[in-house]
Amino acid sequence: MKTVTFCLLASLVLSAHAAEIKTNSSLDDTDQVVNQFPVETALLNIYTKESSRTLSAMVYGHKESIEIKVTPKGNLTFENILVQGAEQRFTYRYDDEVIEESIGINYFTLNPLTFYGFDKPSGKYSLATQTAVIPKMASIGDSNQFVTERIYLDSSKNTPVDFYNLTWSLSRASANTAWLCIDIDIYENSSECYQIDGSGNILQSKKRLQYWAENSFEIINYMSE
Repeated sequence: MKTVTFCLLASLVLSAHAAEIKTNSSLDDTDQVVNQFPVETALLNIYTKESSRTLSAMVYGHKESIEIKVTPKGNLTFENILVQGAEQRFTYRYDDEVIEESIGINYFTLNPLTFYGFDKPSGKYSLATQTAVIPKMASIGDSNQFVTERIYLDSSKNTPVDFYNLTWSLSRASANTAWLCIDIDIYENSSECYQIDGSGNILQSKKRLQYWAENSFEIINYMSE
C-alpha cells in the first residue's frame, strides 16, 4: 500500500513539474523577441482578404470614425490584364452619423503581390506602377518605396489629378509584434499603420491624417476600436 501511495505521489509531482515547465515555456515563447515579419502576407491581409475594422478619434469633443470593409471580388480585368480585385468601402461618421461613403476596387495579382491601381464609381481612376518587389520577410528598421501611383479624373486618363509614391516601413511595436506603416510622400505627416505578429495577422491599426484647418495644418490620430 505504501508503495502504491509513493508511486501515485511521485506521478503527481512529475505531472505538476511537467505542467510548470510547459507553462514557463509558453510564457517564454510569448516574450520571445521577433525581428523579422512577413510584409507580403500582412499586405495581403490588409488589402485583399475579407475584413472589417473601425478607427476613431475624438476631435474637439466630437467622435470621428472610419469604418473600412474589404470584400474580395475574384478574377477581373483591368487595363486589359487579368487580375484579381478587392472592394474597399469607407464609411465616415461624425458623432455616429454617416457623413460620407466611398467605394473603390483595388486591382492586383499574386505570386508576387503586385498592385495595378484602382477605380471608383465616382469615376476616379488610378494607375499604379510597382517599383520594387514586396518582400516575403523583412526586418525591423527596413523600409522601401514600392508603388508609384497616378490618379486621373476618369478612365480616359486625359486629366491627371494627383501623383504620389507609397513606401512601407517596419518598426518595433512590442517584443513579438511590429508596426507596418504605409506612407504617402505628398502628405508629410499622414500615414496608416498596422500592428502585425510574426504570422502577418493584423492585431490593430492606426491612421495619422494631416489636414488644413483655417490658417494651419492639424493632425488627427485615429486608433482601432
